[in-house]
Amino acid sequence: MKEQILPPLRTSHAWPGLQGRWCYDTWGRNGRPVVLLPAVLFGRELWWPLAAELRPHATVIAVDLPGHRDSGDRRGRYTPDDLIDDLAGLIYSLGVRRAPVIVGHASSAALATLFATRYATHAVVTVDATVPADPATSAAVDYEAYLAALPLDDIPAAFRSLAQPRDAPGLLRAYQPCLDLTVTPAPGTAALAVHSSPPGNCPGAARHCWQQHVYHRPGRFAHLTDLRRLASDITTLV
Repeated sequence: MKEQILPPLRTSHAWPGLQGRWCYDTWGRNGRPVVLLPAVLFGRELWWPLAAELRPHATVIAVDLPGHRDSGDRRGRYTPDDLIDDLAGLIYSLGVRRAPVIVGHASSAALATLFATRYATHAVVTVDATVPADPATSAAVDYEAYLAALPLDDIPAAFRSLAQPRDAPGLLRAYQPCLDLTVTPAPGTAALAVHSSPPGNCPGAARHCWQQHVYHRPGRFAHLTDLRRLASDITTLV
């Protein structure tokens, strides 16, 4: 009997964006795309456990933001408009014609929400969204303070190797326009804000979303501390 070779569950790809390469992983081809955006300075591997849970229910796409990991081509700027336009091109290139669910973690939550205001989007999900600073008083983002707000020790030990931020203060400063972004979901777009713990303030997407779920978990990585619940919440949206 000829040995059957099963396809890999995760495949890695590169897409030449308008201003530089995007690298991403995909799982499955089962209907609606779910696009996963990691926080600034973190890589797409943060989404691997959740993506494995979602694979039977969706076409899952986890990207490296430009300047990160394998999407490391240097760019002159990292503006929200340029990033979401490139992301829309990447999604279109996959040939999946259903409106996606866009999921953004922490500092990428506003990017996910901005995408939903510009392009056809089935739903937007924010996971432990970062509260943007007051534009009137904000200064350049501090690298140490940024990482301190995302405590890695609260991540389950089995997943900590997936949460290795880049040692790149300059890249973080280059992403300042994304960190300062405040945006609300487009009318008619299903929106879910997931919080590891009760938020003290819900600006932007979180304040205006249709649903808010508090998981009562430590830290700010709900996709690693309660991945099955988040997978269930996203599957309901799909």
